[in-house]
Amino acid sequence: MERFFDFSIGPEAEGFGLFSTAHGLYLIAAALSALLLCLLYRHLGGEKRRRLRLALASAALALQLLRAVLLIVSGAYTIGRLPLHLCAMAVYISFFHALGGGRLTGQFLYAFCMPGAAAALLFPDWSYYPALHFMTVCSFALHILVFCTILMQVPGRDIRPDVESLPQCLGIMLAIAIPVYVFDVLTNTNYLFLNWPSPGSPLELFAFLGRPGYLLGYIPLIAIVWLFLYLPFILKQKKHKKSAG
Repeated sequence: MERFFDFSIGPEAEGFGLFSTAHGLYLIAAALSALLLCLLYRHLGGEKRRRLRLALASAALALQLLRAVLLIVSGAYTIGRLPLHLCAMAVYISFFHALGGGRLTGQFLYAFCMPGAAAALLFPDWSYYPALHFMTVCSFALHILVFCTILMQVPGRDIRPDVESLPQCLGIMLAIAIPVYVFDVLTNTNYLFLNWPSPGSPLELFAFLGRPGYLLGYIPLIAIVWLFLYLPFILKQKKHKKSAG
């Protein structure tokens, strides 16, 4: 149990490793959670849906606050632990949305926060911790909760992806990213991975461009992700208009 809460482990540790058996099991848990919650959400009524959204968002918020408290108590809460990563922000945005946030909030969650959570699950920057460590379990649980809370609302049609909202969502993201980038440069931190790519992630393909040049890699990656996220809905809309006409 003492090892489970050992917050002195640093990035130089071996950990569970990317795409190891342990990582694969966490990804299977994420996929099964997403499938079950999507099926459940579709069959719930309006009030029960609201309660489920709030329960999941509250669980994520509670986990995030618990992690912060434990890190503070252990003396391991550093400037690099602030809630300035996209997924940390997504916890608060999801909670606000569950309380009754508007349409644009849902669009931003779908356009940025959901793929951000998926990327974090695939390429976790906490892989230097052991597989059964508080930080590992908590980080996977947090990102699974964020991912599932957003995804389940799509087949339930409570979030209806709209490509026309992307300019607004991009504007919001830039309004967040610019001050965070300045903070990163001033403090030598790496929030939103704006200072250097997360190890093992596709952003490493653009590391040869240096800093801040490698940030250009976000453009094709986001374009590919958005093509995957929005093309089915664009085609469905065109098919509906064609059949209606």
